[in-house]
Amino acid sequence: MTPSGQEPEPSKSRQRRERERAETRAEILRAARELARAEGWEAVSMRRLADRIGYSTNYAYRYFKGRDDILLAFVKDGFARLADNMRSSGTSVQAAAAAYLDFALDEPDLYQVMYGLGGVHVPAAETVSEGDAVGAVMADALGVTNPDDDRIARIWATAHGLAALHAIRKLPVDRTHLHRLLAASVDDLLRAPRQPEGDAR
Repeated sequence: MTPSGQEPEPSKSRQRRERERAETRAEILRAARELARAEGWEAVSMRRLADRIGYSTNYAYRYFKGRDDILLAFVKDGFARLADNMRSSGTSVQAAAAAYLDFALDEPDLYQVMYGLGGVHVPAAETVSEGDAVGAVMADALGVTNPDDDRIARIWATAHGLAALHAIRKLPVDRTHLHRLLAASVDDLLRAPRQPEGDAR
């Protein structure tokens, strides 16, 4: 018997089905990212993915509700990984900001879908908590508890702006130069007097 309050352990057949489902979802996501890298995110469709992995379109719909559901999976995973990278980079604001920029440069296709760049339409309203996790890492680095502290948005906007400008080739400089620009901007922000709480923004 299962002790009171404890969930029974799933049967071996159920465990196998769950494992196979996770593997198939991962296969579909791999195919989606490969297609996006080759042709852009707009090329990703349930039909194209089904053809690519040798399944019927109806079969693919057993694992994702549709294209938006696939994009949503990438957005959630991307923000979770970004927050983890920033968190593991160190405790300083500079380190967290640098990790943010490195992620954007190292994962350009994923970063594109996370922010809906290049005409990609994503259901961003469903990823608020994942995005908030990035702000929380920056708040920890700043040593603040207010998630609306202006400095969080300013650092985030600066890192994102540099990454986005670089992605559309409006800022054709190398990684070292981008990091130098970001570091200088963060230093300037940290040296500026803090705006008192409750001031008009």
